[in-house]
Amino acid sequence: MGKNVFRFLFLFTIVIAGTYLIHMGIINAFLLERNINIIKLSYIFNSTFTFVFTFIILLLSKKFKDQLGFIFMAGSLIKIGVFIAISKLSDFEINKNVFLDFFIAYLICLILEVYYLSKILNSNK
Repeated sequence: MGKNVFRFLFLFTIVIAGTYLIHMGIINAFLLERNINIIKLSYIFNSTFTFVFTFIILLLSKKFKDQLGFIFMAGSLIKIGVFIAISKLSDFEINKNVFLDFFIAYLICLILEVYYLSKILNSNK
């Protein structure tokens, strides 16, 4: 299990850091007006939530292998809800641009979660 967690953490760190650098590069290259604080919050929140959630799924994969899909869907819903609550409490204005900045980080993390969850489900067969 430790080897799988380390492998996921390594791949995840490389992909999310690369995505963040590309995202910030595009914003700087096109001189787009964005709230950098919400972009940082989005990447930090999504990264942390994804790693913790994936670790929890890994721990639950042996006992609840038939319910992992439902656990995954509930976690995705919770992730969006918690982020919206945090952004509301932090007085961040949520508009189309902010949503897109959140959604990029969310989508990358979601792809990695789905990839890793599919590996867990395939290994449990």
